[in-house]
Amino acid sequence: MDSGDILALISGITIVILVAVLANPQYVSWQQVSVENPSRPAVTAPQTQVPVLTTTVSVEPSPVVTPFLPKPDAPPYRILYTDKPFSYPLYKIPENMETFGASEIPWQTREWVPFAFVENTRGGLTRVFSVPYPVWLINTTVVAENHPQYGIFRMVLCYADTGGIIKGEEILRGGRSYRIVQSSNTDMYMIISVENIDSYYISLETPGNYYDTYRAE
Repeated sequence: MDSGDILALISGITIVILVAVLANPQYVSWQQVSVENPSRPAVTAPQTQVPVLTTTVSVEPSPVVTPFLPKPDAPPYRILYTDKPFSYPLYKIPENMETFGASEIPWQTREWVPFAFVENTRGGLTRVFSVPYPVWLINTTVVAENHPQYGIFRMVLCYADTGGIIKGEEILRGGRSYRIVQSSNTDMYMIISVENIDSYYISLETPGNYYDTYRAE
């Protein structure tokens, strides 16, 4: 075979290879998987796993706020009406209230501290109560604005065992009255009668030094 034939043969083989490569380019890519030879895996880009960060938030319970409430036995104590007035030894106001005289004058040089009170718009008999202080004051304020000319307030303080009257007062057409009492550590009650008044407030008070010394804990 001469050289011309050899060159023609080589040229023919080269042309066949080029045509095959152009028609099937996947055979020359080493990164792809051959259909005929699946044992050669394709190389894929590595996958990076991003760690998931879990944050634990500690939630403290909200504090329970307890509103301030005064003790139920903190003075001044309210003295209420009884529902059994006819069981008391005396349950009617005496007819002659003039015997108790005019309002007394409290000691102006002392500080009077309230420890109990009676407040209402109607009359009645209070529940039995006791006072530990050797000297105390009945400070009564009566309001009579609708019919002041007809307003009448009467009160007597009585011993609970006998009904004997300790102190009494009468206020006409509204105003204020003071009564100094020196009965202590004994059961007492009040009889109150009203006519044409709007309201009244009775404050039981004692000097500050007695309040601190004799107050029952």
